[in-house]
Amino acid sequence: MRHRTRIIALSIVFLGFASSALSQVGTYYSPSETARSNALGADIEYRRRELEANPGNAEARAQLAVALERKKDYAGMITTLEGHKDKVGRAGLMLLSRAYQKLSRHAEEVAVLELAKARYPKDAQLATYLAGAMSRAGRKENAIAAYYQIRETHPKHVPAYEGLLAELISAESRQEARDLVSDMLKRFGKKGKWISHLCGLYAADAFLEKAVETCLQGIKLDPSNAMNPVHLASVYREQGEPEKARKALVKAAGKLRKSEPVQTALGDYYSEKKNFVEAYRWYKSAAKSDGKSYAAQIGLAQSALELQKMDDSVGAFTEACKINRKAIREFQSALGRIRQNGDFKWQGRFEDAISNNCNVSF
Repeated sequence: MRHRTRIIALSIVFLGFASSALSQVGTYYSPSETARSNALGADIEYRRRELEANPGNAEARAQLAVALERKKDYAGMITTLEGHKDKVGRAGLMLLSRAYQKLSRHAEEVAVLELAKARYPKDAQLATYLAGAMSRAGRKENAIAAYYQIRETHPKHVPAYEGLLAELISAESRQEARDLVSDMLKRFGKKGKWISHLCGLYAADAFLEKAVETCLQGIKLDPSNAMNPVHLASVYREQGEPEKARKALVKAAGKLRKSEPVQTALGDYYSEKKNFVEAYRWYKSAAKSDGKSYAAQIGLAQSALELQKMDDSVGAFTEACKINRKAIREFQSALGRIRQNGDFKWQGRFEDAISNNCNVSF
């Protein structure tokens, strides 16, 4: 029995070693991934042979493009479809537009969707895709006008309303956006994500009572949306009720345990209270939840500096500078404090970090 146990133990060690060794040798693909890749490749070759046998078959051309899309070969899709726009039909034009979108060739995406819309002028879905492509191409006013037109001609086509709402919020046309959401709620009923948008829109323009009402609704109807409690807490603070704000955020943090916006908002709350121990704790959690959050990293950097956790501070300032160069000002302000304290060790570390990551020389 002991001998058998020892053999099992040795086998486990060997398997662990083998797994570790495999991870050292390039990228390891699981059998399922390899099989899927091989199947996709075989499907593409089959579709390609079909098309070669009958080059004028629009359906075969579209099927090849679909197979290439599964393989994420967007350049191949364009090669397959680009010279045949007059033959491929709606499905082929949609596939070509998606390939252009994936490669960020938005002017060409717009052009092919304009062609599709000209052929199918009553197609609300195509018109909505075209409006979105216009936005991606930087033609924001055209996109908004297109969405409004779809809303008039197809008053029940929800994606057009949602596309228009996104454009209005992006353009900071908040009154128009609020009016649109109110119309959507009347036409289609209450949806959590729309209530959440309304919460943010009321909070942004300091309609405090309306914001509290809609944000509380949003928390109930869209519970996974972290911005509802964040906006609610912001409104409570503006109303002079900081304890309500704290409780709203703590409650949200308990339910949304990896929510960077909620954790950062708690960091901001405690930072304003000069409670840097708590601020540091929440900012650190926020940065762990989302390392690409500028607000979390800059908050962590500053609270760590207050607590003399210098490694954490310089590390977070470095990450903040990589995310957004506006961190340079905060980074240099921190360096100024260190110089005043005569801390030559950390002065050098901060100067090196700024030079290496923010492109500022000393």
